[in-house]
Amino acid sequence: MNKKDQMTVENFVSTGMDLETLYASFPDFSKEEIAEIYNNYKDNEVPTNNPTNMSINCS
Repeated sequence: MNKKDQMTVENFVSTGMDLETLYASFPDFSKEEIAEIYNNYKDNEVPTNNPTNMSINCS
């Protein structure tokens, strides 16, 4: 997967997509690569003090 593809997947992760949706959205990429990007993004997320968490999927 090239850098542009990685950034695209990361952008989808940033919108709140879960792994199963990412796998379905990017069938040409390996699940291992998608999971790595997903987990790296989630590990580097800055926690907020806001107790409400909202996820919107506009697809």
